[in-house]
Amino acid sequence: MSEATTFYFVRHGESEANAARRFAGRSDSPLTERGRRQSEAVAAALDQVAFDKIVATPLSRSLDTAKVIAERRGMPVEIVPDLTEIDVGERTGAAWDEIAGLPGWREDAFVAWPGGETLAQVLERAIGAMRRLAKEKPGRTILVVGHGGVTRILVSHFQGILPRLDRSRATNTNVTVIRFDGDTGRVDQLFESAHVSES
Repeated sequence: MSEATTFYFVRHGESEANAARRFAGRSDSPLTERGRRQSEAVAAALDQVAFDKIVATPLSRSLDTAKVIAERRGMPVEIVPDLTEIDVGERTGAAWDEIAGLPGWREDAFVAWPGGETLAQVLERAIGAMRRLAKEKPGRTILVVGHGGVTRILVSHFQGILPRLDRSRATNTNVTVIRFDGDTGRVDQLFESAHVSES
């Protein structure tokens, strides 16, 4: 495949788990009111970008954020399960502060928790989803409303730093742009969040 597809990765708005500083993983933690405001703000910030497709994951925090953006454009949202957040196994629902003190924790690297996914598993499914979308829409522009963990892994993969992770600050509804031709990718914009209000 020669013509690169442009992917806009938008992290979902603030969820109840985010507000409580807990790992949601694949549990369905809905948006807070602040998360809904953030969704409206990122939708407005992206008004000048013409998307050929909008996709989200089955989790409501992703899907509801995507719907806010899609409704402004009269576009449907397609569900892509392979872009769902990392399965953190037994650590689902755990407090961030609690996780940081556990054996094996490293701030700059992926940690596979008991009962959860490995880095290879996450990367295989997420890259596979990108490859399918790029094949379907070569040279087009796709919006992916997804999750912080998966996007950070993809960014780190295309930067060539895995198993280390890029730990740049990444707010809810940040926007990352990746150009991907099915084989190679390039990060053109990283965790942009100028549209995000602190309130």
